[in-house]
Amino acid sequence: MRRARRDPELWAGVGRTAAEGAGLLVALPLWIWWATWKGGYPPAVFLPGIGYLAIASLALCLFAPRPRLTRCSAWALGALALLTVWTVFSLVWAEDRGAAEIASARQVLLFASFALPAVWSPTTRALTIGLAALPCVALLGAITALFATLADPATLEDGRLLAPAGYTNATAALLAMGVPVSLVLFSRRELPVAARAVALAVGGALLQAFLLTQSRGGLVALGIVLLLALLLTPGRLRLLLPIGVLALAAWVGLDPLLEVRRLAVEGGDVAGALDGAIRTMVLTSLALLALGTVYAGLDTRLEIGTKTVRRLSVAVIAVVGAAVIVAVVAVASTGPAPGEWISEKVTDFKTADYAELESQPTRFTGDLGSNRYDYWRVSVDVFADHPGTGTGAGNFIAPFLERRKADKSTIYSHSIWLETLAELGAVGFLALLAFAISLVLALIRAGGRPGVPRWLVATAALPLAYLLIHGAIDWISVFPAVAAPAMALAGGATGVGRFAGEPSVHRRVSPAIGVAAALVLATLLSAPLLMSARLADRAMASWRADPAAAVDDLERAAALDPLAAAPYVQLGVVGVELERPALARDAFRSALERDPSAWYPRFQLGLLAAAAGRRGAAVADVEAALERNPREPEVRQVLRKLRKGGRPDARAVQARVLGGLDV
Repeated sequence: MRRARRDPELWAGVGRTAAEGAGLLVALPLWIWWATWKGGYPPAVFLPGIGYLAIASLALCLFAPRPRLTRCSAWALGALALLTVWTVFSLVWAEDRGAAEIASARQVLLFASFALPAVWSPTTRALTIGLAALPCVALLGAITALFATLADPATLEDGRLLAPAGYTNATAALLAMGVPVSLVLFSRRELPVAARAVALAVGGALLQAFLLTQSRGGLVALGIVLLLALLLTPGRLRLLLPIGVLALAAWVGLDPLLEVRRLAVEGGDVAGALDGAIRTMVLTSLALLALGTVYAGLDTRLEIGTKTVRRLSVAVIAVVGAAVIVAVVAVASTGPAPGEWISEKVTDFKTADYAELESQPTRFTGDLGSNRYDYWRVSVDVFADHPGTGTGAGNFIAPFLERRKADKSTIYSHSIWLETLAELGAVGFLALLAFAISLVLALIRAGGRPGVPRWLVATAALPLAYLLIHGAIDWISVFPAVAAPAMALAGGATGVGRFAGEPSVHRRVSPAIGVAAALVLATLLSAPLLMSARLADRAMASWRADPAAAVDDLERAAALDPLAAAPYVQLGVVGVELERPALARDAFRSALERDPSAWYPRFQLGLLAAAAGRRGAAVADVEAALERNPREPEVRQVLRKLRKGGRPDARAVQARVLGGLDV
């Protein structure tokens, strides 16, 4: 009888928590899906999220209470809405409007992720559950990735963990965002002992899985966010202990984790090294679970006075400060002069040498060489040419190919700030800046709200802080698995504690209705994009087995999305592979009609013209492609061959340029 009475109470509590955090917790299925499936990056994977959140917003409008937004929350939501509208509006001037469509859809998804928990704000309990879900979702992604990689170690990229996001730094970001959240949750005495112990174990597992990615930018961002956690959350002394414990655990298991990449570089037994690394992670996590249980159990029973805590905090800070000073003095006395050292690092940063970096056993001790300096230089140049509007959302690659000095190509600027500046101009950048500033003000107001723990608000902001820091030097913000939870937790934190027991009725249109209406409209507009993306994906996966069906799918994909050039480019690529020049020629011409900035369709038209014996047209097309992409060696080589009267093979050239058919 007692158990029968307890079950209804349990389910009532679950239902109450779900109602109190509906705007935030409703997105959990999306978080799980994206964390375990390509980071949510492909359009066919993230576009359904817009429709899902639109349906959720309609249900929330009908059944969930909605408190009034605070002024700062309204400013943040308004600035994000302005950024989203401006992103969509950039389709007007973007040359590649298909890319602008996809970028706009991603921005709508981020707006929805922030807006729902900001408008339908959670209680402190619901926000705590949402926070606890983040590292658990990241761990689920890590587990699926490790199992898949163990089954096929060839999926590692240069010995680095690639899955589940499909990009090592995005995978690193997904794992790293959960680490500071886990540490703060472990440090809070008000949470149950079991929950705290699990939080410590999950944090340790995430940190060790993160080390398998060997992301240097992610490591720097994680260090900065941990420092922010120490500065912003109360109970710094309690937080220092788990940080030290996790650092020690990572150090103990460091050799097996770094061994994976070392053997990948040297051609050793990568599968065996990966198996050893996973065993190390499991054993370390179990040890952390036991240690966390013992510590949390003792912590709930021990009462330490305020003066003692203050003295211990001062002592710890003094010890850490002294250690930092000693380290700085030691490095300064044994290493090069500070000016010389800075000059060397700046030179390293400007001089990309990925071949040397990727040949080293570990990337953590490598130089700073990368192509980011070139990406950022072009971003500033593009903004100087289009200061008001930018080139349009998703339209960075064409101006970059024209102006680059590096050999490596890219679609993204590798900086959320500079990419916004280049693609959306001053208006977009100021909207992004206004969102960041108003969000900080809203979080400060929320942290001072009666009954709201300040640590909870600060911790909910940490994932977004990580996103903005790491995203300043990489393109991780386009992965919904990384960006959507960060936006949602920050949005929920702005209104935490303002949950209303009854729905409010307003004579004027409320933000809730506006958000729901906007998402429904976005769902209707993005539905053809989703169908087009799925048809294109199916075609590119099956064109060898059923060429006729693949061609039909790509033609339908192009018809469903009349702005996108990508389906026609893919159709042209397939036409070249099938040795159907008429099909390829028509497809590439149609692609250029939709995206005049594209170099590859023009290049292939030149090759096809050469095969047909039209040498003059071939040279003109290849010269036009060279103007669009002057550093592409294959284009220069083909042009030289054409001028000498040769006829390059379009299929062979395509294999060398694309390296596959995932276009």
